[in-house]
Amino acid sequence: MVRVLRGNHQGLAIVVVGLALSAVAGCSGGVIDRGGEPMVMSDSPELVAEATDFGDWSLPAEGKVLLVRREKPEDLRYNLVLETSPSGLAWMLEHSHYTAPFKKWMPVSPVETIAGPPLATSPNLQKAQDFFTSPEGDAMIRDVLVDERSPELRIIHIEFRGQ
Repeated sequence: MVRVLRGNHQGLAIVVVGLALSAVAGCSGGVIDRGGEPMVMSDSPELVAEATDFGDWSLPAEGKVLLVRREKPEDLRYNLVLETSPSGLAWMLEHSHYTAPFKKWMPVSPVETIAGPPLATSPNLQKAQDFFTSPEGDAMIRDVLVDERSPELRIIHIEFRGQ
């Protein structure tokens, strides 16, 4: 039954109806499902191919993928971590058409990664970012963080964030 209030009670009625609607909308426990898939982490060839296809990225033959993570909040996001040599890194950047300049990077707080040793133990970190539109028209940010672990080992942390 709906009761119409007159006079000074109209504002109160609007507030009560608003609160009732808010309570009904919140019955699902406060979780908002935007239709996204849950996070997936794997080093499977299928997920590696999905991530590299999305970012229009080429991996060096001698590179070893440590882990890939896919998240699908409002915009699709992939994280990929791999080990390679300095020449493998150069090949990968060239074949991925990645020309953003790298700068020495020092995190101001601990940075969580999906694989590899802690960044705080790295002797040298280099970071770059570009804005990229894939041939399919997907606009994204491509972040690349290079952990120069030793003269012959680079641990590469890549993130593709859809826009």
